[in-house]
Amino acid sequence: MMRREGQRTMAMFRPDILIQSPEDLPIAVVEVKNRQDLTREVATVLRRNIITHSLLPQTPYFLLISQDVGFLWKAAGPDAPPTYKFPMDRVVTRYLQREPGERLYGIELEFLVLQWLNDLASGRLNASEEPEKTLALAGFNDSIREATITIEEAA
Repeated sequence: MMRREGQRTMAMFRPDILIQSPEDLPIAVVEVKNRQDLTREVATVLRRNIITHSLLPQTPYFLLISQDVGFLWKAAGPDAPPTYKFPMDRVVTRYLQREPGERLYGIELEFLVLQWLNDLASGRLNASEEPEKTLALAGFNDSIREATITIEEAA
């Protein structure tokens, strides 16, 4: 679906994963992009492109995650670099038995991230190790407590 805004046509954006409060308010948009060697600079460009070319719901948090690294923006403008960077390799190791360096398929990583975020929201994970420790510093862990986390279906 497209919506016209001034002279520019913008696509309705469907995030890979959406996190909503018990009151159905959006808390975070999560994009899963399993690029190898995902850098802060590339992550900033990917997020800016999503924001610039689509109607992104207003949320306090935006996460961009690969199996190696994750980036979190907290209430940041479209051109802002990530507020936090965190390792994802420990999460992959916790949930899957894989050979080191073996790349996951996109949907595999999406379901892994979904399970991890659900465990984080339900309080089954504590912030004693990474990446939960970094996310706790950002206030993310507390903000998603008891939240609904869903994979968005493609239109």
